[in-house]
Amino acid sequence: MKSWWRQLNQRQQRLLVIAGAVVLGVVIYVGLWEPLALTRQAERERVAEQQALNNWLNAIAPVAEQLKRDGERASDLGGRSLLGLTDATARAAGLAGSLSRIEPAGDGQVRVWLDNADFVTTINWLQQLSLDYPIEVSHLGMDRAGNDGQVNVRLTLSTNA
Repeated sequence: MKSWWRQLNQRQQRLLVIAGAVVLGVVIYVGLWEPLALTRQAERERVAEQQALNNWLNAIAPVAEQLKRDGERASDLGGRSLLGLTDATARAAGLAGSLSRIEPAGDGQVRVWLDNADFVTTINWLQQLSLDYPIEVSHLGMDRAGNDGQVNVRLTLSTNA
């Protein structure tokens, strides 16, 4: 190899040294620097995503705490039966005249019949009931009644506690 190198003139030797340096530079860039730069950029993006997630979690923490407090507040029926609670809240909501029948429907369920009930009052009652107590509507059937805004309702309420 030394004899081959000595056979080359000085200009060819310089050209080969420069070409070797360029090849070495390319190998270092492609094999070492570029992967490191890509990894560094990916890590910066990951950190930015994690920071955005952290900011979002900090922003919704008060809402989560409020929901937790609301969930603790609505964890039982206040010592009342589902049947009694349904009757009392329906009457308090102004549905006493429309309440035609309430009966137990099994463990933790009550069937309710409302005739010629005001639609908005009925929906508001069901919403408030589900917000204040661990009660959900498991079945709901509504038909238009004779007057505008009046409905006949058949529903089943269940405790989800």
